[in-house]
Amino acid sequence: MPVPSDLEGAFADLARDVRRRAARDLDLALADLERWVRIDTPSDDIEALDELARLIADRVASYGASVELVDGSAGLSLHATLIGTGRAQIALLGHHDTVFPTGTAAEWPFTIEGDIARGPGVADMKGGLTVAAHVMRLLSAHPDSFGRIEFASVPDEELRENAFQTIDRLMAFDAVLCMECGRPGNGVVTARKGGQWVTITADGLAAHAGVAADRGRSALLAICRETLRIADLDEAREGLSVNATMLNAGEVLNSVPSQGMLRVDVRAWRPSDLDWATAEIGRFGEYPDITFRMNPGARVPAFEPTEPAERLFRSAVQTGLALDTPVVGVATGGVSDACWTAAAGIPTLDGLGPIGEDDHSPAERILISSIPDRIGLIAGVIGSLESSVQPQDGQGAVA
Repeated sequence: MPVPSDLEGAFADLARDVRRRAARDLDLALADLERWVRIDTPSDDIEALDELARLIADRVASYGASVELVDGSAGLSLHATLIGTGRAQIALLGHHDTVFPTGTAAEWPFTIEGDIARGPGVADMKGGLTVAAHVMRLLSAHPDSFGRIEFASVPDEELRENAFQTIDRLMAFDAVLCMECGRPGNGVVTARKGGQWVTITADGLAAHAGVAADRGRSALLAICRETLRIADLDEAREGLSVNATMLNAGEVLNSVPSQGMLRVDVRAWRPSDLDWATAEIGRFGEYPDITFRMNPGARVPAFEPTEPAERLFRSAVQTGLALDTPVVGVATGGVSDACWTAAAGIPTLDGLGPIGEDDHSPAERILISSIPDRIGLIAGVIGSLESSVQPQDGQGAVA
């Protein structure tokens, strides 16, 4: 449903006001970002993850939100809530784990050089958490622009192959805005590939490598040959990527390897292409006395465009124009928790964190100037949602 021009002006004014105040208070946001980046939070360190979850919880509580920390096997999930006088229910979704091991923040500390901030997880996604926290802070002064904003941060996005623990809390929401980093050129993410991580094991026969190698059956050689075959599946269909990412074989230096293991990363836009690829991966050749086993792994669904998601994107485009920061839609091969919320039927838009590049690498960075821009952009999208939500059985629904 088109937004009336007077309402369009209202949420544009909201976006501009919030961005102006975010720019004025940028040092406050950068202080939060630096403090959070300086804490290493690898996905397998629950103590560190919980420390950061509590730290963020304390901060957003000081910004006016009510906070709940939900315990789980992977650590604490943060749910911070701001209640307004409107109808729209919006989730700001993020994660506080990173791919970097303990000690990284000491070796590679948070730094600012010009408009660039660097540090482990600064883009993926502590910059996004910072943006979400300050959206909450600044929209607390505009309670008529929303009914409920819930900032959710989970501890295990980088490793998990299933939906996050607290997804059911968001099922009735009008929209999920995922705080993964924005893309260069002021991109937001409107589609993501689905993914699967296949595990292949090979069992052969050990023998002394120097005395009786002919009595052995090398799992290493067999699985290497299969690796080369599987690599040829890459780009066999449009948008399909198949990449061998881990290979292990052998037990001791002087023995024919009796065991081997291969991990394969498979991504595609369509479920049918994932089905085809995993079936082809499992067509192993015949090797005397070698046995192959395949675990296809869990599947992360693709984030596919829908009409409700397209309406969210149009709101972002309108807001970007009002802020003189035109927004473009980007499709990407990386997965995120936006895949799960979109698959659950919740209207979802992703890539709303600061503009960043080179996630998961020592070059990871964000544009500092994009922090207030993204805070204003999200405020405008939330205002647009509020203007389009109609009462329905006592709850909001995107019109």
